[in-house]
Amino acid sequence: MDFVHFPTWTYMLQWKIPHVGAMHRRPSSSISPAFSIVKDRASSSLAFLPPLTVPQRGYTNLTASLHRCGMGVCTGVFMLTGLALACCAVAAGWDRTFSVVDYGARGDGWTDDTKAFEAAWAAACGAGGSSASMVVPAWKVFLVGAVRFHGPCSPGRITVEIMGVITAPAAGAWREGTTDHWLMFEGVDRLTVTGNGVLDGKGWSWWARRCSDNDCVKAAPTALKLVNCNHLELSHFTSRDSPQMHITIGASRAVTLQYLTITAPAYSRNTDGINIGQCDDVRITDSTIGTGDDCIAIISGSRFVTVDNITCGPGHGVSVGSLGKNGAWAAVEHIDVKNVRFINTQNGARIKSWEGGEGYAESISFTNIEFVNVDNPILIDQFYRDGVTPGAVAIRNITYTNVKGTSSQQTAVAFDCSKSGSCTEIHVNSMEIKGSFGQETVARCQNAQGDTSGYVYPKIPCLS
Repeated sequence: MDFVHFPTWTYMLQWKIPHVGAMHRRPSSSISPAFSIVKDRASSSLAFLPPLTVPQRGYTNLTASLHRCGMGVCTGVFMLTGLALACCAVAAGWDRTFSVVDYGARGDGWTDDTKAFEAAWAAACGAGGSSASMVVPAWKVFLVGAVRFHGPCSPGRITVEIMGVITAPAAGAWREGTTDHWLMFEGVDRLTVTGNGVLDGKGWSWWARRCSDNDCVKAAPTALKLVNCNHLELSHFTSRDSPQMHITIGASRAVTLQYLTITAPAYSRNTDGINIGQCDDVRITDSTIGTGDDCIAIISGSRFVTVDNITCGPGHGVSVGSLGKNGAWAAVEHIDVKNVRFINTQNGARIKSWEGGEGYAESISFTNIEFVNVDNPILIDQFYRDGVTPGAVAIRNITYTNVKGTSSQQTAVAFDCSKSGSCTEIHVNSMEIKGSFGQETVARCQNAQGDTSGYVYPKIPCLS
């Protein structure tokens, strides 16, 4: 497509047009775009304004409507030209915005807004142009039930901007068979979920009923589930009190999670912060996570995962695994965990696998790690959920570098490996972990092979 450029020193074009999302649901008679063309002879340059670019096919209508004025300022109002330029904006790659309010969402905290969210997503996902955004406005609380946002989408990039609060129904309001997820995105490439808003899972209504008798909840939904979403970005929002896991990402590649806040009480069961599985090329950075389970869990099928600048606590630490449940094959490799601070957590840097599993976890590093009053700062556990089946997932080429802090328990390091000889190439470089009140600590080590370098305390007996 050919384009015509209007230099900014000649004309300044100001246009007023309703919310583009609204154009999909209101009759065209209600749309009154206005344009103001201002000719400025007093200045030979308006450097702060970019040139206006209009497709060649809209040039004739536009130029026919321009009114050249003498030394003054002229203003023209153009109905048809406005609509043409709105279309040109889309063709030129300008972002189209679809607010859930324009599709009927009330945002009063008790009206069910699920259908409005589905309609806004359908419009954004099906929009033309290079990008589109679905907006959840600020200063409102949107009650949304279980919903699945499907791809693929037409725009090259699609953004969900969460500025307000999205809240889940309480446990008793969920329909039977809908407890796998709360909000789910599936098959959406180049998706960004961002904004300074909140996902409130109302997990307290589930945790109180998690028990084993017939009156209890045996399964609870994951708050945000993303599957087959390549080139995915999650940033800046808060996930609070998920019924179960907060964020799970599966079968995706080129994933970035940053500037997230994830919170749930220490007593909330299975409320992992971020769970990564079957993913390739993942970066989790600059976030604060405190839950009742793993802050971050990296499970089978994941490779090239970086965890950087995370504050974790309360919770069960950063875990690779669990791996090999029910004799399954598992594979995890090239995991880099660095600049993480664990505060009052049950575990710190942990690798866990089930007895009887197969496969491997290799090339895993923990670098620049700090522990503050952690129960089990460093742990390799090949006996997760004790079993009697022989064999284990092979754990090899594991490196700990510049690790320091305090342990609430006497045993600060535990390498508990099976007799199959599957814990090899364990490297510890510069480590000092003392008791929380300055007391001595010890290391427990069985069936692990490897070495140490630099100052290492407590001494690890099975490493040379």
